[in-house]
Amino acid sequence: MTLQFEYHSHTTYFLKRIHAVAELTNTSIKLEIKFPFIYVTFEENIEEFTKALDEHLYNSIFFKIVQVCEENPPSKGSLTYIPSSIALCPNCIKEMLDPSSRRYYYPFTSCNSCGYQSGFLIHYPFERPNTLLNFFKPCNECQEELESNPFRENYPLITCTECNIPIKLTDKKGSKVLFANEEEEYKQIFDIAANALKDGKRVRIKTFRGYKRFYLEKDNQSYVLINRLNEEFLVLPMEKRALFSIERPQLYLTSSSGEIVEACGVWDGFTTLLMASLNEDFCYFDEKEDADLFIDFDLPITFYEAPKYFINKHFSFFRPNSESLFPKYCNSSKTALIGSFLLHNGIIDKVEHFKEVETDSITVFQEEPIEHSSIRVQDLARAVFESVLKEHGITEPTVGVYFFNRVKFFYKKQVTKEVFDFGEIKFEPKRKVVEQFQKRFPKRYEAFEKQKNFILKAARLIGFDGNLDSFNKLSFSFGGKGGVSIDCRVEENSFDYSSFYASIMSFVLADADTKLIAYSIFESLGDFLSNQAVSIYRETKANHIVLCGAFIANSAFFSRFTRNAPMTKVNIEYPIDNESALVGVQ
Repeated sequence: MTLQFEYHSHTTYFLKRIHAVAELTNTSIKLEIKFPFIYVTFEENIEEFTKALDEHLYNSIFFKIVQVCEENPPSKGSLTYIPSSIALCPNCIKEMLDPSSRRYYYPFTSCNSCGYQSGFLIHYPFERPNTLLNFFKPCNECQEELESNPFRENYPLITCTECNIPIKLTDKKGSKVLFANEEEEYKQIFDIAANALKDGKRVRIKTFRGYKRFYLEKDNQSYVLINRLNEEFLVLPMEKRALFSIERPQLYLTSSSGEIVEACGVWDGFTTLLMASLNEDFCYFDEKEDADLFIDFDLPITFYEAPKYFINKHFSFFRPNSESLFPKYCNSSKTALIGSFLLHNGIIDKVEHFKEVETDSITVFQEEPIEHSSIRVQDLARAVFESVLKEHGITEPTVGVYFFNRVKFFYKKQVTKEVFDFGEIKFEPKRKVVEQFQKRFPKRYEAFEKQKNFILKAARLIGFDGNLDSFNKLSFSFGGKGGVSIDCRVEENSFDYSSFYASIMSFVLADADTKLIAYSIFESLGDFLSNQAVSIYRETKANHIVLCGAFIANSAFFSRFTRNAPMTKVNIEYPIDNESALVGVQ
């Protein structure tokens, strides 16, 4: 019997789970991979193995469907096993909440196929001597478990309250409140923290996604940590599945009051145990430092921020800064660098996790602080476009739209060609509407002139001084059915920035609602870019349109673009910008 899993990711934790279930049921399996399919062939324990898979396979964003494969599976493909940056599996959570377990309230609990393993990695290969636990010797029970527990067989990060990693609770003066080095002390720390939250205090915790401050009373900068869903949030089935997937992304949800909030489910041992002691459906958190109590530990782990997920009807993708999607295996022999991420030996991960890098040449997309005899520079926009083609396996003629600070259009048949570039931002101030705006809103105009970001320049005109994410959120909060038309056009073979910004100024001077203008900026650009893309698509008789770049993660823009161009393709398993360029290296 052969099962075919449709699984759209070059990660390995899902494969490890399948292997563990096979060992648990003493089932001999043959595993083949032809991306995006995993084929599992077995001839024994059919009922027992399939029942165990149903029990132990967790929900993943990348897992689409499993079905019986009637044909012989292809004999090709494999993945390099790499550490994960995901939430805890149900097995490990159950163990942490079981008073009879030696991992009761132990926040560092994880197994071969769950947890923030990559945060403990010093350098590859992923073996205990190369992790932060290299000086922690497993106790006798853990040593035995390395051989007897199929979910922790040879697990590099095995530990428990006997061979523990201590944590400490301190107050705002730095005085030690409690140091957990014994089994019962771990629960005491989380109980004290939960009681402090109930008393209106704030607790800052070193989690595997970084330092976060938790509290029960919401403010304007709050994210929501969801433990259980209730009527407070209006959640669609697709959003619920993503919220509690093993990847635990942050996504925008609508509250019962109509407010847009950014939320995620408990993501590691610390947040899981805090909410277990608190016994609330949800709480709030941010990244501010001021707090009444602090939970910390001394290991200098590498933080991987949450993946940020965007859902729009039947489309979904990861927004920029989705670091915990990495490390990831990439079927490439290239070496490439962008910021803090490196592609080398088929692995994409943070630079610090590669002990030595020997390569004949290295590809970069911007100026990087490196020295090498052969540095190849590749256009970032082109590489991001190529990454979507690779993710979908597209070989037919395709039109590409890259929407970031520099908007570009591409066409690929056999080679990729740049069709159109918005060009550098040029603004002509000698217009009557601009003079009127300067007189009425001098501070806004000054902020507009200083800002270099294409979209955030527009945000400054309406008096918004936040970042792109918060500007997106502002546009989401507009409750109308349609916006006003912002002037978008081509002038002398480049985008007419002067008309674009002047149009926004005219609506501000007319005292139009700020949310309406924010929404309209994205909606108008969605119309304009989609119309341009469809025009090229028809002229070239292309088969697909690819949309990529950091600015596409806006509902107003994306809805309008895909309404006009329903044949659109976007990134699947990589963020829509930046690191995805590593996949598109030529």
